[in-house]
Amino acid sequence: MGKLANGSAVQYYYVEEVAGAVPATPAWKPIRFVSAGLTPNINQIDTAEMNQSRQRPPSRGGTYSVAGDIAVELSFASFDDLIQAAMQGTWTANVLKIGKVERSFAILERHTDIGVDYCYHGCRVSKMAISSPLNAKVGVTFSMMGTKAEKYTVPVGSTYVAATATDTMITTNLALTEGGVAVAYATEWSVDLDNGMEALFALGSREAFDISNGVAVVTGSMSAYLVDPVLWDKVLEETSTSHAIEFTEGADSYTLELPKVRYTQGQKQTSGPGAIIPQYTVSAGYDDVLATTMMITRTGA
Repeated sequence: MGKLANGSAVQYYYVEEVAGAVPATPAWKPIRFVSAGLTPNINQIDTAEMNQSRQRPPSRGGTYSVAGDIAVELSFASFDDLIQAAMQGTWTANVLKIGKVERSFAILERHTDIGVDYCYHGCRVSKMAISSPLNAKVGVTFSMMGTKAEKYTVPVGSTYVAATATDTMITTNLALTEGGVAVAYATEWSVDLDNGMEALFALGSREAFDISNGVAVVTGSMSAYLVDPVLWDKVLEETSTSHAIEFTEGADSYTLELPKVRYTQGQKQTSGPGAIIPQYTVSAGYDDVLATTMMITRTGA
């Protein structure tokens, strides 16, 4: 029996593809991850042939695409490439808006204890979820969708960029505003960006032919103590508002803005003698002034 592979020995790297391929001498960038699991999502092909045994042969593997999540803890300058790919915009003067620039990556999975490497090609950031629960790290999950998975030999001439050393951001160091007014009584806030991607297939090939792009949809949620009628009235009256949240660590920060928001659902329940904490479902829309549904501004030391 060979050596057992352990999660503590796994390293993840990425490189942006050029014309859909890994560069000849790639400079692999590390991913500081909490959990990761890219895998081929294989469609099964079964026979409908009749036989006297009333049994069937094993299924055959049909077309497949790569899918899986990479969960990280937000830290400054560590994931700007992946955030940019999710937003499909371009960092300009440290501001990022939703756009339509599609970027694909090769993601390298290295099992350093058993000496085996795997590579996932044509990977796009299909979805991005940012969560800020109470008394926790700020979490980001990148849901990836790709075209091909293979056991891999790292090209000669590959280099490896050093990982950032910035501290992870925590939810005790954030500032949330709603409708331009500070909200110091929230207990949870999250946002989800879904690019509506779909794997495409063609005859004669198992791996995905391409990944189609869709409409960027931004949704989210917020929980906050009931301290006055302001937020709940916006649920009842379908009032348009805005959200902005600033994640800070030292002199570094990210400010995420949703300039046009409505609460599509609210839940307010009294289940005991303690505090009442309504939950708000958020739908964000395109804002003509900022020309985006979501905007991120980064500020570094």
